[in-house]
Amino acid sequence: MSLKIQRAVLFALCVVLLLVVSARVSPPPVRTESADERESVNYVLVTPTPEPTPTPTPEPTPNIRDILPDVVYTDWYLKLVNDVYILSESFAPNVEEVQDGQYVDARIVEPLNAMLDAAREQGFSVYISTAYRPYRTQAYLFFGKASQIAWGGEVEYADAEMMARKLVAYPGTSEHQLGLAVDILDSADTNKVAEEVEYMPLLRWLQAHCMEFGFIYRYPKNKEEITGWYEPWHFRYVGQDAAVYMMENNLCLEEFIALY
Repeated sequence: MSLKIQRAVLFALCVVLLLVVSARVSPPPVRTESADERESVNYVLVTPTPEPTPTPTPEPTPNIRDILPDVVYTDWYLKLVNDVYILSESFAPNVEEVQDGQYVDARIVEPLNAMLDAAREQGFSVYISTAYRPYRTQAYLFFGKASQIAWGGEVEYADAEMMARKLVAYPGTSEHQLGLAVDILDSADTNKVAEEVEYMPLLRWLQAHCMEFGFIYRYPKNKEEITGWYEPWHFRYVGQDAAVYMMENNLCLEEFIALY
């Protein structure tokens, strides 16, 4: 074979070898989707299903009678006396003497003494200004006040009685006739003027602790429209269960009896 032919064959082999190597190292061609192919694809957005919110079980509404103290509202110690519930002239409890020449229903002597002793242990001076008051004494006080108002003739007596009702309880409407109420001050010289004694430390202490002995602060200022009176010195025995419930729930005796 001539030299010229050999060179031609060698050149051809080199070309073939280059083509083979190039085919192996070149990346495959990228396939581009056509517009028709893109439109034919359905894209589905998968939304996770939310967990159902559990419905809370409602708390049963308690029956008011299930949470009231287990007392009988017609018992002697819960007897309601006011301008609507009036005691007869003949009503008179069995009374026993306590301090300061005063008398109370014999059944409350022990808790009353316990309350007064506890107050003294706190360093307070304690004086009972009024306790049991018979019907006739209440009548004397009331009609005396009416006569005093009418004195001089400037006020008709009927009008004077209406004015007296705002100052003195009408006979038969006073809790003092029950023998279950006591007016407590720090001394015999202290005047019964609500605005002057309402912040007295003794009365503040009694108002906070009287329920522990079965008493309630009977005529607070914020219940005056219901009870008719504001007397920071007036405490009434109702029994410990009822007293705790009334004082903790800010109820006067009228509101408490209405629950039954």
